[in-house]
Amino acid sequence: MRKHFHMQSGFTLPEVLITITIVGILNSIALPNYLNQVNRTRQNETAATIAQIQTTIASYTDEFGVLPSSWAELNDTSAVMTDDGPATANNFESITLAGGHYDVDISNFDNLFTITATRDETPNLNIIACLNLSNGASGINQGTQAAAATAPNCG
Repeated sequence: MRKHFHMQSGFTLPEVLITITIVGILNSIALPNYLNQVNRTRQNETAATIAQIQTTIASYTDEFGVLPSSWAELNDTSAVMTDDGPATANNFESITLAGGHYDVDISNFDNLFTITATRDETPNLNIIACLNLSNGASGINQGTQAAAATAPNCG
């Protein structure tokens, strides 16, 4: 008498479908949290660089007795690092930070420097900083997913 043993190997279709469904549910929860954290990390990295820029502007003014008018002048005090190396332009044209995700601009009006960092893909995660060399006030505001940053009061 011969016995036939049927050994089952592999997964059945319902088992595979259940597994795919569970993985899909986990991804729908985890992926948005992960992407949000990546965006916040880029924003925090850029905010830290902007804080360094504020300090560099004040240091330049203290050291040379005049207001800086370009990235190249700021590099005389401390290098402002971009994704492509130090910012060396002879004006304050836009530089790129955080892996190409933020464009940073500086404007100066009557000893009040305003530093603005913006993103095209997530505009609410902008950063606005100011430094008033007349009264020493400074500030930095970061936008959130719900609302863009507004200018701090440095007046």
